[in-house]
Amino acid sequence: MNVDTGELIRLRNGLTPEEAEMLGFTLVPKEHEAEANRIIKEAEADKQKAMADMTSDTPLVNWAKTQQKKPCKNKAKMAKTSRRRNRK
Repeated sequence: MNVDTGELIRLRNGLTPEEAEMLGFTLVPKEHEAEANRIIKEAEADKQKAMADMTSDTPLVNWAKTQQKKPCKNKAKMAKTSRRRNRK
């Protein structure tokens, strides 16, 4: 699952977990695999990709939201002080 976009893919088509991670996907934990498989099956039977609704309140989506990359809080503060120094 791409935790930023909510895209789900199957790994059965010769795609290894390492290759999936290089493409920006994270392996779904065992406790959420059933929900991920259900979402992919509902999309269409022949497709190997699906999109999870990231606005819903399901265990899979809540897990994905915790796995998202957090923005650096100090980055804005550093930029502010840099701009203040550069004005002088």
